[in-house]
Amino acid sequence: MERVLTALSGTGSKESDFQVCFDVIASQNCSPKIIIFFSDYEDLWYYAKELKEKFPEATSIGASTCINFCTDGYSEKGLSVMAIYSGVECSSGMIYEVSRHPKNYSQHIREALKSLTSTDNTCCLEFTTSGFRCEELVLDTFEDVLKGTDIKVAGSTAGSNIDEKTSLVALNGDIYIESCSFIFIHNLQGKVQLYRENLFRPTAHQLRITDVDCDQLRVYEFDNKPAAEVLCNLLNVEKAQLLQTVKLNPIGRIEGKNILISEAKEIMDDDSIIYYTRLYNMTRVVLLEIDHFDSVWDETAKHMKKLIPNPSFSIAVHCLSRTKLLKEENRFDDFINRLSSLLGKYIGVSGYGEQIMYNNLNQSLVLISFE
Repeated sequence: MERVLTALSGTGSKESDFQVCFDVIASQNCSPKIIIFFSDYEDLWYYAKELKEKFPEATSIGASTCINFCTDGYSEKGLSVMAIYSGVECSSGMIYEVSRHPKNYSQHIREALKSLTSTDNTCCLEFTTSGFRCEELVLDTFEDVLKGTDIKVAGSTAGSNIDEKTSLVALNGDIYIESCSFIFIHNLQGKVQLYRENLFRPTAHQLRITDVDCDQLRVYEFDNKPAAEVLCNLLNVEKAQLLQTVKLNPIGRIEGKNILISEAKEIMDDDSIIYYTRLYNMTRVVLLEIDHFDSVWDETAKHMKKLIPNPSFSIAVHCLSRTKLLKEENRFDDFINRLSSLLGKYIGVSGYGEQIMYNNLNQSLVLISFE
């Protein structure tokens, strides 16, 4: 029996797409322990319901995505599924009111944690709905409960092909808005490792945030000067072209040796900039530029082979902006092929943010690999 199977179908008919994936999952003649699935926003409810009805013993968790991709290829619509049959134990739960009071639901995390026999070699996979500026609040909630454990936290802000405020998450047959679904996966057969990949490298231009509205994700000043004015001068562009330019020249928060990317969402009339991640006063950031794709992918392969030489299965969390960039450069097929050769069986989600441990990122790739 295979430990893990993946399936993908993008015909445009939800009934047909589900049947294709169902046939693959059911081919083992036993129920999976875990089902991870992604789909277009409009049909997530259908897939969530059908998966729970057909496999009631499995814990099924999913999210809407901008694109489906997995070991079997990729599709702009339809359904992708990973079924895990053996070598894991799991527990799951929901966090509600994520834009206001996620910490009110900390007990849901604690209760899920109690049902595990061990927290060694364990990952907390979480999916949070978009549009609520809540990712950092959710991550703070996980950190309050999980600090002191070795549990690795990673996940995605759910995506869609509609707009950045429209997405859904799913757990055990139901779908949710303004919520976070999560699952603890304890690997009984080896390690769990996280890795973050950047397609951008730092330039020589370092800045300090000197005026910011953290709740609104709005930066007013870099180095005591209007934020948009500073970036326009550094990039030698007019304000009207700044938003498009900073898609290829985002800022990165400097945390030790790590560069954590923040993507600009909107340039305001007062020269402030609204970002997709929360930024704090006096934070040091660096202006970034595109790196060489193949060099970055070679470096990722080298590190992943050191971490887990022969992964059993993996989950890839990919930013919508990176997806668009790679498709514009005609490199998305290359990217998918690289992942297939590196990750074992894998499934990917393309959304509006990436989370690794207690950091919320943009324009990044986060990999979760299981030995």
